[in-house]
Amino acid sequence: MKPKPLSAATLILDVLAASVAAQRTAQELCCAGAIMDHNDATMRVALTRLAQQGKILKRDRATYSLNSQRNRLQLEIENWRARADWIAPWRGKWIVVHDAAADRSDKTSLRRHERALLLRGLRKWKQGLFVRPDNLVGGAPALRRDLQDLGLAQGAELFAAQDFSEQQNSDLLQLWNISGLQREYKKLLARAKTGRQRLLVLRPENAARESLLVGRDLIGYILRDPLLPFEILAEAQFPALVREVEEYQIHSREIWDHVLRPTMRLSAIRGRPELASARPK
Repeated sequence: MKPKPLSAATLILDVLAASVAAQRTAQELCCAGAIMDHNDATMRVALTRLAQQGKILKRDRATYSLNSQRNRLQLEIENWRARADWIAPWRGKWIVVHDAAADRSDKTSLRRHERALLLRGLRKWKQGLFVRPDNLVGGAPALRRDLQDLGLAQGAELFAAQDFSEQQNSDLLQLWNISGLQREYKKLLARAKTGRQRLLVLRPENAARESLLVGRDLIGYILRDPLLPFEILAEAQFPALVREVEEYQIHSREIWDHVLRPTMRLSAIRGRPELASARPK
């Protein structure tokens, strides 16, 4: 399936997040836009709007950087590598969120609430009840603060629970497709490994485009992973996936740094073969 085209705003946020210094000049961002089929005017309008929204900061000499402090979701995306470190041993307890008293008239707040639950792997068990294993570092207090930062609705209550019946525990485990998760880990590991090899043989601008789109897909999966206990999954495939995607992103960053160099910017895009066929070192 052909990937959905990226908007200019999304592209800018992605390129800034992938930069070691988390900042780029307007000229570099316009070059990235050309690689992803956006013209300069579209990119500059997007830069202005993102700055007005507080999602990016304009610095000296038309240089832009991310403003993660104003964008909690962007901070979540930037910290994708740390997710494997959040998983702790599981003692059989569960986290429960009861949201029957949450205000559902504010659709924007409700969407943030539902997104927060999804980002932390909670699944609906019964009406008004969402659960996940209590296996994240810091337990219920840390997860409560985390969900509130992400947009947990007012009126929602979070607590740890245990002593479920054997049947209830079995029903809870059915909320996740364990075998499907294990198959997906293997598929994504293979995609990241073979994708890294593909980047070595593509022209730099084509490699940049592919690495950004593939990297988005891989990181998106990591952000949506429920972070289940290794005691349930039988093996720790998720940390291996994070490490492999991190290697992929290192190569992607090198490629983008290469194509955004001043000597490469327009010449590579316009097809000068002596530059466009160069390989990033």
